[in-house]
Amino acid sequence: MDRREFLSHSARLLVAAGLSPRMFAENRMPESNQRRPLSFSNDWIESVLVTAVREMPVEDAIVVNLSTTAMHYRVGGDHGAILPWKSTILRHCTIENGETAALLHVRQRTNIGGVALGWDWYGHRNPQFPRGTPLYISSQDEIGDVQLDPVSAFTQQASVSASPRRYRLKLNLWYTPEETELYEDVLMPPGFTHDPFFMVGSDRSFSYPWHRYYADTDCIWMAVELHPL
Repeated sequence: MDRREFLSHSARLLVAAGLSPRMFAENRMPESNQRRPLSFSNDWIESVLVTAVREMPVEDAIVVNLSTTAMHYRVGGDHGAILPWKSTILRHCTIENGETAALLHVRQRTNIGGVALGWDWYGHRNPQFPRGTPLYISSQDEIGDVQLDPVSAFTQQASVSASPRRYRLKLNLWYTPEETELYEDVLMPPGFTHDPFFMVGSDRSFSYPWHRYYADTDCIWMAVELHPL
């Protein structure tokens, strides 16, 4: 298997990180918009977790809705929404309300591969991973617990579950340089979240088929993981 090919069985909901010079505008309601840096923030990429979002100005950032309800924003007289577990790039907007969000932007483009300094080469975690494939994974940040029914939340199927299941929500970043592999062609512009690849079992646990990705350019993405409790 050469540099253009690899199999990765650990990717979940993915977000491609884009570029922006500034993430937040002035925060007028600090008591509501509680922020903390995510563990994988570094000199190349800024990653912030915000909870209890209320009237929070966003200058330029990828916003990932990490909750089971929609997140609403406005710009001028126009309004929009980020659906649960989806993302978009917001510029000069105000998030009106939301539960939990991750905001990301790349601080510098020069030598972007430096984002992976201190991260693990994925082959250290998976001995079967091809030694010639450059794939790097950051530390993981535990966000908290969430209750949902994955069948109704992530598929078009009607749920037969009597109650939602509890999951531990975790985030981490991945990095791979350009022209690293191809299996299924899923176009992912900056700020995009693809639909989940997993299958939901009868016990509402997740299983993942083998899948691969191709990076036309140096690529940073975020995995959103739900671990059954």
